[in-house]
Amino acid sequence: MADSNRWENIAGILAKVQISRQTYPKLLLVLSLIVALAAMFPRAEVVELEYKVGGVWAQKDLIAPFSFPIVRDENDYQTEAAHARQQTYPVFDRDTMAAQRQSAALDTFFSDLNRALSEFPASRSGRRVADVQQALDSSLIRRLSASVDVTLSDAEWGMLARLRAAGRLVRMKEVLSAVTKRYLQVGLLDRSKQAVGHAEAAVRVGTTEQIVSVGALYDLSDISDLLENSLAESYSGGSGEAELAYKLGITHILPNLVFNAQASEQAVEAAVDAVPRTTGYVQENERIINKHDRITPDVKRKLDSFMRAKTERGATADVPSQFLGAVLHVTIVVMLFGIYLSLFRKKIVGSFRRLGLIALLILIVGLVAYLTREIEVSTPVEYLIIVPAASMLLTIFFDSRVGFYGTVILAYLVAGIRGNDYSIALASLVAGALSVYTVRDMKDRAQIFRSLVFIFIGYSVSIAALGLERYEALSAVGEKMAFALGNAVISPVLTYGLLIFLERSFKLTTDLTLIELSQFNHPLLRMLSEKAPGTYHHSLNMATLAEAAAAAVSANVVLARVGAYFHDIGKVVKPTYFVENQRSSKSRHDKLAPRMSSLIIAAHVKEGIALAREYNLPEEVVDFIPMHHGTTRIDFFYNKALEMARRSEDETKIDEIKEQDYRYDGPRPNTKETGIMMLADAIEAAVRTIEEPTPQRIGDLVEELVKKRLEEGELDYCPLTMADLTAIKAAFVNVLVGFYHSRVRYPEVPKKRPRRVAESIPPDDLSDGARETPGPADVGSTSA
Repeated sequence: MADSNRWENIAGILAKVQISRQTYPKLLLVLSLIVALAAMFPRAEVVELEYKVGGVWAQKDLIAPFSFPIVRDENDYQTEAAHARQQTYPVFDRDTMAAQRQSAALDTFFSDLNRALSEFPASRSGRRVADVQQALDSSLIRRLSASVDVTLSDAEWGMLARLRAAGRLVRMKEVLSAVTKRYLQVGLLDRSKQAVGHAEAAVRVGTTEQIVSVGALYDLSDISDLLENSLAESYSGGSGEAELAYKLGITHILPNLVFNAQASEQAVEAAVDAVPRTTGYVQENERIINKHDRITPDVKRKLDSFMRAKTERGATADVPSQFLGAVLHVTIVVMLFGIYLSLFRKKIVGSFRRLGLIALLILIVGLVAYLTREIEVSTPVEYLIIVPAASMLLTIFFDSRVGFYGTVILAYLVAGIRGNDYSIALASLVAGALSVYTVRDMKDRAQIFRSLVFIFIGYSVSIAALGLERYEALSAVGEKMAFALGNAVISPVLTYGLLIFLERSFKLTTDLTLIELSQFNHPLLRMLSEKAPGTYHHSLNMATLAEAAAAAVSANVVLARVGAYFHDIGKVVKPTYFVENQRSSKSRHDKLAPRMSSLIIAAHVKEGIALAREYNLPEEVVDFIPMHHGTTRIDFFYNKALEMARRSEDETKIDEIKEQDYRYDGPRPNTKETGIMMLADAIEAAVRTIEEPTPQRIGDLVEELVKKRLEEGELDYCPLTMADLTAIKAAFVNVLVGFYHSRVRYPEVPKKRPRRVAESIPPDDLSDGARETPGPADVGSTSA
């Protein structure tokens, strides 16, 4: 006995562990959502106060608890810093030894040139081509040619040889030295003037600095022109000496004003550091702003500076605590939504897919709110946060109460992410709530676009109310309304686009999908009407019954109607084995054993499920196919089997008949809609067997069948209460009395005045002519 109790305790613990494991993914989802939203909350700033230029300070008088500087507007500071950078002079170092190095370089070059030219013949007339080529090929001249950045032709080498022979090479050197020295005295930049980028430059010589106009200095392009002109004046007559001297001189000019990048950068940094970041000081106990005062730009700078100083005074210690506060903030808001769903929407909490969809919508809205805060623009982009789109999607996927409650939660989260922005919280709440009401009873997808006007009205009223309260300028109010209009257009379009994608991704069914399935042009319904017209007619009657009952107990009317259309779709496989589709008095079951007949009848459930999934019907609709029978018994063939066994007078045959062989496999109904379908199926089939269906007889039969299903336990897993069953029975009776109301007997028409048949029969009788002849049991519906 003790071992038995121990094993029972272990089994109980394991059952609890299994339940917990099923809960793990949901808890992880919620925790991930909370952390992600908390990470979007503002950091390193105080968010308890909300203020804008032009608004009215609604808090109590704000007194400075400590002294702090007034920080300048960041845009103003950056503008002045950029101006300071532009006004900073680039620094150039003057090389005082450049002239000496240049003179020494010319001396060395011409000394080498003299030595190289000594190999040339002295006279032009006596020069031979072979001698010139031999001189050019000498190693000394090759080295000399390689040492200068100039290419000399044979004629130019010959001219140099003649100048040397005439003693005029020395004069060329003196001319070049004098000209280049004169330029260096003014100053030669090591880069073009355009590259300097300033009209003036700081020229440093040792520890002294002089501001010089860049236009008064020379760069290499200036020297090139000036050297050419100067040599042209010294060498007149067009002998070509000026061009040769230019070639030799231009390669030896050395800039003596060298750009100092490090000193220039230091000068820029010093100029930027000199730009003040503050415009004043607020002393301790000084009043920052009074209650009901208008927030001016100067006051806003003081408030911003106070928030910044308060953060800086405890920034290191407050970062973890601030994040913890954000986590608690989000947890409180999300927990309220979770409590509501746990108490009133258990079906949502029990589905990971549904919770995942809600978490995704909340996360998307939070991310948009975060981006609107991070984007540095002066326009009111916060009115583009797509709270109405999320509100409409929550309403369409679930219901209007979930949509409204979700809108409230989203408004609070958006306000927190935006830094406790009350304005956008109110506007989002009003616009989102109106969008919920506009899609509360969806008839088609195009109805989503009717929300545009109401979303804009919600935003506009909120913006106007807060604008008047805060004395905002009309231009600011108009700008906000323009962005609100953009949101009013974007939200319906986004809702329409995401609806199908989310339906497919999360495998959820909305009323819009069900409404589309309720159209009679669906392939399965067309197939049913063609192959099993009796079953099709039965399904239409079932839809009317289920719809009325669902409305009476606040169930999903659309789901009940669509489930009725498809609940017997499996009968299209063997339609003539069901009594409503028989065209003669003989039944195909007459030649079959009761067990075989029951197998054929029960098979329409599995065949219906296979067809439904082949045509991609939603699982909510597929559930109606097995659940409308549950685990009920196929009484007609079970009783027939018992009767045949009794007639055989063989007791063993009676014992061989197992009741379970004549039951449907189930499962039993687990929703209000499937429970209604089970009752409607049983009642609709049974009422057709009443010979004179008076209201009293119909009411008694409905009462009897509902009581029977209740006693059989078929409704044990169904959330229908006794009050619901009472309402359902009343709805069934009202509909069935309308179906089978008594007829007025018309007198016979005299033979001498023949009339058309259609004129002598009331319309109701014409329609009844298409009804199947009632039999002892409708083996295709409930009795089967």
